[in-house]
Formats: sequence, structure tokens, C-alpha cells
Amino acid sequence: MAEDAQQILQRALIGEALDCAEGTAVFVWNEERHYVAVNEEACRLVGLSRAELVGMPVGDLSPDRAAPEIELVRRSPLVRGTSTFTRRGGETVAVEWVTMQTRVAGLGYMVSLVWPAR
Repeated sequence: MAEDAQQILQRALIGEALDCAEGTAVFVWNEERHYVAVNEEACRLVGLSRAELVGMPVGDLSPDRAAPEIELVRRSPLVRGTSTFTRRGGETVAVEWVTMQTRVAGLGYMVSLVWPAR
């Protein structure tokens, strides 16, 4: 029982650490390519509210809807890259990212950590 409590605590700490990551946008997305969770930094980076981002197709603001990158992610457990997206106001933003496959409640998901390119 103590081991179960420890696992719950660890998952909560990891979740909060990612949610509060400074300078790093966190996007959790499902196999249907829709965002299911994002942190506040993701909202700031993209310039959209959480309500607008959750449910949005992954790559919707990127050239070619990020199709080549998404295909790489589906074939590999961890992928790093650079790309751009265009905010709704027309500003193009260059970013670096790492995306990995993960599981939530036993289901397959991806988590992407994204930050402005230097």
C-alpha cells in the first residue's frame, strides 16, 4: 500500500513539475492528433487560450500541418527537432522540441516539450 501511495505522489510531482515548467511549453496529445492537455507556457507560446488549444489538431498552425514530424514521432519513442508555426496574428515563431511516446491511464499518448529557438 505504501508503494501505491509513493507512486501516486511521484506522478503528482512529475505532473506539477511539467505544468509549471518555466520557458517550456508542454503539449499532451492523443493518437488522433488532438491536444488533450497543455500548460500555461504552451498558451503563452502559441498565443491561444487553453480552451482554444485543447481539442485542436496537432500541427494545425505549422507548415504542412507538421505531417513529416508527426510521422517520425509515430515511428520512434523519442524525436527531437526544430520547426515553425504561425500565430493567428501572422507572426512566425521558430521552436525547438522533443516529443516522446507515453501512456496515460493505459492509453497511448505523446508529450511534446517545446521552447523558442535561439
